[in-house]
Amino acid sequence: MRSILTTAAMLLLLPAVSVAAVHEYRLENGLKVIVKEDHRAPIVVSQVWYKVGASYEPGGLTGISHALEHMMFKGTHSLAPGEYSRIIAANGGEENAFTGRDYTAYHQTLAADRLEIAFKLEADRMRNLTLAAEEFAKEIEVVKEERRLRTEDKPTALTYEQLSAVAYRSLPYAHPV
Repeated sequence: MRSILTTAAMLLLLPAVSVAAVHEYRLENGLKVIVKEDHRAPIVVSQVWYKVGASYEPGGLTGISHALEHMMFKGTHSLAPGEYSRIIAANGGEENAFTGRDYTAYHQTLAADRLEIAFKLEADRMRNLTLAAEEFAKEIEVVKEERRLRTEDKPTALTYEQLSAVAYRSLPYAHPV
């Protein structure tokens, strides 16, 4: 009876929870921008998602999306390796990235008045990324180690990967991330 009353009370409070509208825009260059405002804290989360991941990789090049995700932090023509992360941190923010089967995403959390910094850094990475061979070789090894820790050393993850390879044998979803 107590759980029923608790559930009923929570349902009555649901309308009080503010649900922000999601706005979608398309820029002249084709970039889709999705905005969801949330003013509970004076911060902004900026995310850039690209339609590139393991399912887009040809056989023999699996893991390349993940390696390129890492390379996005290794410098541009105007920023030294690691400088991107240092700038975000110096502005009180944090950043990271992740790769999946259908996407690679980069995200930053900063004070709301620092959004322009995140946008400028992302634009610089896309226009001016440097792909130094020695840095790329290092990141391939980092990706291999991440795979060992996240997949090869975890029976459940390894089983899922093996199942996907069989279930999606003739599809790009057979490729591991």
